[in-house]
This record gives sequence, C-alpha cells and structure tokens, in this order.
Amino acid sequence: MSLRWQEIVVIPEHEEPVACECCGEEAWRVEGRLVHREVPVGRFTVRWRPGVPEHPARHVLYLGEWGARRGDDPPRVAAADYWGGAAHGFYLVDDPGPLLRALAPWRPRFLRRADLVGTAAGQRVFAMLDAIHVKDGRLRELRDWAPVAEE
Repeated sequence: MSLRWQEIVVIPEHEEPVACECCGEEAWRVEGRLVHREVPVGRFTVRWRPGVPEHPARHVLYLGEWGARRGDDPPRVAAADYWGGAAHGFYLVDDPGPLLRALAPWRPRFLRRADLVGTAAGQRVFAMLDAIHVKDGRLRELRDWAPVAEE
C-alpha cells in the first residue's frame, strides 16, 4: 500500500536531554509514534544538537512488530541523518554501529540504503521521515536549518 506523508499522523511522546552517540556532546532526543488510517506503522526517535546545524540530526524508524517475536517477520529499523545548510535533506545511514548493538534483544533487520532506494519500502520510509520532519512541532529548529531560497 502506498503511504503519503500527508496521511501519516505523528504522535509526539517522550523528550529528554541526552549525550550524542557519535560525539558525546549535549543533545536533545524526542520519541513518537506514527499512525496511518488508524493503523500503527512505526515508532521513531530523533536526536540532534540544538543550535548546531553542522551536526546531523539522526532519525531512527522502528518498523514492524517490536513486541513478542512472531513468525519469520523480524522487526525492521532504518536510520537517516538530516543535514542543514546547502546540502540539507535526509541521507540514509548504512552504518548502524551502536544502534544495532542497543537493539540486539529484538534482533531487528537493519534496512540499508540499497534495501530502500527505488523501492516501495523506501517510499514508505521517506514518507515517514517527511511526516516527522513537517508535523512534529518539537523539530521546528531542524526545519529552520534548510536554507532560504534567494530570489
């Protein structure tokens, strides 16, 4: 089924100050849920360093069943960094490193760039990322990282 970002409901949940996983500096982290036509389609976290648009904002999507393991359909996880400035936009992450170690008890399948670009799964992931970016009011700062077009 096709998924459009405009149809995804973003439900903000927890937020907290954290240490950045890549550099150890002070960062902010938010969590939430994604629902499409009253059906849960995923969860997400976003971590960024406030006031530092040169540092990417890591978005992690948690897809599939994360409760009791059911059947042969493992939960899936995808990650993308949002960069500000002239190269602003989402870039899929291929090196999950510490993320998969932290999620080891759930044994998720990490969706890499090659799994997503040009696929229906990729369209769904980017629709979710766009919905989070546009609809979660806590990410206003990240939206401001995009350059303003000069006329």
